[in-house]
Amino acid sequence: MGFEHLKGFRDIFPEDAQVRLELFSKMEDVASRFGFAPIEYPSVEPLDLFKIKSGDELVKQTFSFKDKGDREVTLIPEATPSTVRLLTSRKEISRPVRWYSMPKLWRYEEPQSGRLREHVQFNADIFGSDSIYADAEIIGLATKILDGLGLKEEYEIRLNDRNLMNNILGNIGISNTPAALSIIDHYGKVDNDTLLSEMSDQGIDDEQAESVIKLLGNNLNPPDLMDFLSSLIFMDDKTIENVNRLEDTYTLLKKYTDAKIVVSLSTVRGLGYYTGIVFEGFDRKGELRAIFGGGRYDNLSKLLSEQSIPAVGFGMGDAVLEILLKRTNRWKAEQRRKKYAVCCSTKKLADRCIDLALELRDLGASAISDLNNRSLSAQLKNASSNDCDYAVIIGEADIKSGKVTLRTLRTGEQSQISIEELVKAVRNDHI
Repeated sequence: MGFEHLKGFRDIFPEDAQVRLELFSKMEDVASRFGFAPIEYPSVEPLDLFKIKSGDELVKQTFSFKDKGDREVTLIPEATPSTVRLLTSRKEISRPVRWYSMPKLWRYEEPQSGRLREHVQFNADIFGSDSIYADAEIIGLATKILDGLGLKEEYEIRLNDRNLMNNILGNIGISNTPAALSIIDHYGKVDNDTLLSEMSDQGIDDEQAESVIKLLGNNLNPPDLMDFLSSLIFMDDKTIENVNRLEDTYTLLKKYTDAKIVVSLSTVRGLGYYTGIVFEGFDRKGELRAIFGGGRYDNLSKLLSEQSIPAVGFGMGDAVLEILLKRTNRWKAEQRRKKYAVCCSTKKLADRCIDLALELRDLGASAISDLNNRSLSAQLKNASSNDCDYAVIIGEADIKSGKVTLRTLRTGEQSQISIEELVKAVRNDHI
């Protein structure tokens, strides 16, 4: 009887796990250079934490259950509520705060390319600033991560603002803006006839619905946004203010990256707690789901506590990023240690192999020795299958001379070398 992993989950073997470790390390390095500190939180949280403001659709997708204390709990489907819970639990923390985390997240939804039921997500948040500098800084962090992975020409950033959209919809005459935003979030995932039908079901008349559709089909150069909107809707002072803020954020963002940046009025993000700028990063070919996404959520802390803390953040999942890195031939390990297999010609030299392997490990190298008392040919075959770079062969005659045979497994070339020379070369990274 055999078992396979569950649908929407995955097994990760060493060849991919090594690349993933390097990927996560690069993300953390960029975050650290931006002054972000790491945090961790439980994988299981009270379900109410996500009921408060994440939206009914997300709660329906949770892996939730009652624990032995008859409490409703869930595997965390996103990071933001847990992060805010940590922040509001300690009032003495000086702000602004820059935090990042890299948890596993779970959502019970239909798996598809770039979306699994379990994935790892890099998250970063800034708390305690409501300025455009914080908005630009958090988006800039996401761009620096992607640019550092060699993806500068492979993605674009789509900007929008939930306050701007609320004003636009109000100026069109739509009063139920949360319902309208939820429908707009479906743009590009369903056809326009379906969108019009959904809006009709929410009491949005045909003229209003057509006005909304006209807004959504363009990716605009941010400096052109004011003229575009002026040609379609009445521009009151609040709308003009929101447009100016978005354009100013764009100007700041150009300091961080040369990547393509557009305004997309269909980018509204599905979660109910966003209150200002929202943004997503997509591959330039338009073939994949969002690489990252986030926005400003100034009211969430007040829903979880008595504190009012402005906040902006984003999440970047590993699934889409892996697809993009593979598609651009960048899914490869770069920092692998040189690996040695210490082999012996007879069983009675096994202890000598262990001693030398331990010495090489102490020097920072990766070293293995045989565990099964196999023949030399079997040890060498095992060394190749374990992706070793070199075989260090100890023979009976070598014990007296103080030398070993060093074989380069890729070419088959070999030479005699003293143990002292071997140790020195490994220490200085010469072999």
